Amino acid sequence: MLRSAVGEGGEMIRGSVWPAGVVFLLGLNLRPAVTSLGAALPDIDPGIGDAVAAVLVALPLWVCGIGGLLAPRLQAARGTQRTVQVALVLLAAAQAVRVMGGSALLVTGTVLVCVAIALTATMLPLLVGGKSTLFSVCYTLSLGCGSTAGALITPWVVSHSSWRFGLAVWALLAAVTVPLVRGLDGTRPRLGSARVRTVAGSGIARSLTVYFGLVSAVTFLVMGWLPAILRDAGVQADAAGACLSLCMVLGLPMMWLVPWWLHRRRSQPLLLVFLVLPSMIGVVGLLVDPAGAPWLWAAGLGVGMGGIALVLTSIPRRAGGDPRITTALSAMVHGCGYLIAGVCALTCGLVHSVTQSWNVSLVMVLIVLCGQAVAGFAAVRPGSAQPGALPRQRAAAVAPDRVSASVSCPPR
Repeated sequence: MLRSAVGEGGEMIRGSVWPAGVVFLLGLNLRPAVTSLGAALPDIDPGIGDAVAAVLVALPLWVCGIGGLLAPRLQAARGTQRTVQVALVLLAAAQAVRVMGGSALLVTGTVLVCVAIALTATMLPLLVGGKSTLFSVCYTLSLGCGSTAGALITPWVVSHSSWRFGLAVWALLAAVTVPLVRGLDGTRPRLGSARVRTVAGSGIARSLTVYFGLVSAVTFLVMGWLPAILRDAGVQADAAGACLSLCMVLGLPMMWLVPWWLHRRRSQPLLLVFLVLPSMIGVVGLLVDPAGAPWLWAAGLGVGMGGIALVLTSIPRRAGGDPRITTALSAMVHGCGYLIAGVCALTCGLVHSVTQSWNVSLVMVLIVLCGQAVAGFAAVRPGSAQPGALPRQRAAAVAPDRVSASVSCPPR
């Protein structure tokens, strides 16, 4: 009997830890391909113009948005596992091919990289579901680790070899992950795809989408522009790069804290304040005196990056455990959200290229953060993204337990 219990316990551990580890590897693939390009950009073309740089910063967001909206059709035709495997193969191939030619091949390869990232990112909430805190933490923490690795490791690789190898080396990560996806649970191919309009009428879905888009805009602007802002203010290049690294590193504990907070049913509005307020302080600091306390401003922006974890953890929870609603909600959040982020990032970048000053752009980022706070408070209110959930919200006073059950799912 003891052996049987031990055996069952071992199977349970392997049955939860191994899939969670694969989820971590999948999430790890979603950032280095983008952050490595930003880190290697000066070595690719030191004379690149401000307007072109603004387009390159916004391009991944636009392409990820389009890819996210296309994901449900591919998932309906191929199933979740096969869709993720196809995306990983495309990710590995595109990262290797984009360094083999000139600028046209680099841009084309980056577009394909972003499509692959969008497909994987849209499918991940379906694989994570509401299984446990472990899965949510592995998912969100891997994004922070990937961003940090791309920003820190790529410059070191470039300095010891070339920018081509510094970008292409991340293709190995995608290639290694491909065969491991077979061990994950996922929906099979079926007739009809989950449609975004299924959840488009939900106020929760719209608020999550806007919040995700505005958080992503600030995140990509920080990754793309923080070192340049500090260097223009007189901060040494090494110190400016270290501030970006600090920003990325401080985002890691937030990727763990936010899912833990949500699964423990803590006050979500309080969590939102904790995420938005430090970012506002960081932006105001960069606007008033960027060289005065650059480490403090970078730390505040790093804490604010945890807002992405709030959305990604909320997607399967607000879908009520329905795979089709999860897919539709994920596609809406990633697809439309990244398009919103692309508009914000491109506008801020082009304003800087016209004014040749960061002040107006930083004021615009501050306005984006205010919009992020408004959308966030709407997104964390009780409710579900399922069709017909809104009428049930009106009955919250009569049956509060029922509404809260649709939002919170304790870990198993």
